[in-house]
Amino acid sequence: MTKYIHAFSDPITDEIDHSLIGNKGYNLCLMHGMDLPIPEGFIINANATKEYKIQNKFSDKFFDELKNNVDLIQDKTNLQIGNPEKPLILSVRSGSMISMPGMLDTILNVGLNQEIVKTLAKNDNGFFAYDTWRRFIQMYSHVVYRVDTYDFDEIMENYLLGANLSAVSQLDAEDLEEICKMYLDLFKERVGEDFPEDPYQQINKSIIAVLNSWDNERAISYRNINDIPDNIGLAVTIQRMVFGNLNDKSASGVIFSRNPDTGEDKIKGEYLIESQGEDVVSGFITPKNISEKGNHEAFINIFPDIYSQINIISKDLESHFGFVQDIEFTIESNKLWILQSRDAELNAQASFKVLSDFVNEKIINQTEALKLIKDNHIEKAFVPILDDSQKLKSLTKGLPASPGVVSGLVAFDFEGINRIKNKGEKSILILIETNTNDIKAMHASDGILTSRGGLTSHAAVVARGLNKPCITGAIEIVINPKDKNISINDKVISEFDTITLDGHSGEVFEGIAKTKLQEPTSDLKEILDWCKEIVSDEEITDPLKIISKAKLKLE
Repeated sequence: MTKYIHAFSDPITDEIDHSLIGNKGYNLCLMHGMDLPIPEGFIINANATKEYKIQNKFSDKFFDELKNNVDLIQDKTNLQIGNPEKPLILSVRSGSMISMPGMLDTILNVGLNQEIVKTLAKNDNGFFAYDTWRRFIQMYSHVVYRVDTYDFDEIMENYLLGANLSAVSQLDAEDLEEICKMYLDLFKERVGEDFPEDPYQQINKSIIAVLNSWDNERAISYRNINDIPDNIGLAVTIQRMVFGNLNDKSASGVIFSRNPDTGEDKIKGEYLIESQGEDVVSGFITPKNISEKGNHEAFINIFPDIYSQINIISKDLESHFGFVQDIEFTIESNKLWILQSRDAELNAQASFKVLSDFVNEKIINQTEALKLIKDNHIEKAFVPILDDSQKLKSLTKGLPASPGVVSGLVAFDFEGINRIKNKGEKSILILIETNTNDIKAMHASDGILTSRGGLTSHAAVVARGLNKPCITGAIEIVINPKDKNISINDKVISEFDTITLDGHSGEVFEGIAKTKLQEPTSDLKEILDWCKEIVSDEEITDPLKIISKAKLKLE
């Protein structure tokens, strides 16, 4: 008998098809089995989504399973769908067997309506209630009904401008309530009906919208770029919402169990107080460094116990999965929740250090380490770095999101990049923040520079995966996409002017820079020694060929 849903609490056995529940869902089930703090949830498997694609509807059996699994969450949490006094609010997320960061849609805060929001707003919780409501209206409208998210942003920006304010956090509950009314009016204007108040209708439409995101343009482009098969199937994860925007003892963030840029055995990550997870990874806001310790607002001072807990959990996950982990978390009123963990995207130098250290720490053996080496990382290990004998004019500095050095002509869109490519030149894509719709332009460019976003934003993750130099959060840059130029202090740089990105340091330089070859690191030399023992062929000197032949012998 076909089963459509797998609860996190269901055991993971050899009979469970990893591809059916996706990488995100599979890992959540494993973490649940490790007794980690995972919000309750379940996975709608790829059988259900494939059946929906064929029949354009879900079966009665599917809806029975869906109701039973929602009931299980309600029983475990003592929360209820649609109950204003104790509402169960859900997230609806996508998940395939191969991670596609930011390419597929998510809808958070599903299950809210005006009656629930008014009840939540009691006892001085008005800001939280209406902040969460406006987030849901915007995300649901965009993902389910394709209402342009920029129209909502325009309402917010105009309201802030009229109130002479610069950030949402400066608004009060009454302001946000008024903005939510404007959002609802926009929805009715664009969709032709009132915003849905029935939580079950919201859940059903959210599931369908998220599974349909498999066929959106950015997801198709990403699969083509990364050779991901179209037929591997999509799972949908339903999970109880935990609220990083609840109060000033709440936050959302992303950490890596080791530094993805250097491989250093220390956590690296970013967070935002009173936020939801999309704020951190979207690139619209530049988050704070989780490792910073120099002031009273540092993460370790606000959440000392959770900082220790995160360090312990990251090591447990790293040991369990056998690789550096990219972990999303939420803190709700000083309680830590883990939302996701997946293998991290590392740059070349970091990957060599990590694999060398993992072998020395006996987390994996040499054979397992060699199988994890990516061929393009070997090529990347010998790319040039800045020649320090030259004098360069530094324009600004951002966050070194993906290493490498590139000099190229400035472009602001896919069309500009193509014009540069036709000249036989290299291009640098400049954006305020990277929207996941920019994947084609990111792939076509030779380097990426943004004025917003952090080291864990989708832009940074995708750039590391593409092995392209990337600098994010260069906050001194004022970008004028309409005029196609940028201003850095008094310097104006126009489209097709030349700049240099140093993805190792985060610096942006004027003009073209000279580079020099870098020597292989001690970690790469150690890995080459392992390979030479396997290959036993002194005539081969090319590092890529040595490693490739060693990997071939191990297959």
